[in-house]
Amino acid sequence: MKLSTSLSLILALSAPGFAIAQSGDMKSMDMGKMAEGTAPKAMRHQATGVVKAVDPVKGTVTLAHGPVKSLQWTAMTMRFAVKDKTLFDQLTGDKKVTVEFVKQDVDYVVTAVK
Repeated sequence: MKLSTSLSLILALSAPGFAIAQSGDMKSMDMGKMAEGTAPKAMRHQATGVVKAVDPVKGTVTLAHGPVKSLQWTAMTMRFAVKDKTLFDQLTGDKKVTVEFVKQDVDYVVTAVK
């Protein structure tokens, strides 16, 4: 009984300390920018590969690309979203390209073609 009372007392007294420790990290954050809806820029990645399929109607391109160091990816073939439809002019079948892309929600989106 005495052990459970002591344990309860220790937990009750330390709980405010946890809350203060966690809230202390937020002092350095610019809450005004968060309220305005401005998020930090998405990290850009780069891959070089060969265009395997293009679907302008669905807004996608499939690339067989080499490793992407910034994401620790090995070479693979995958589909990317392409929101800027003008990029499809540079994404033709079997063409070797270097693309820049970002992660948006669950998709990886091509933002530039070189």
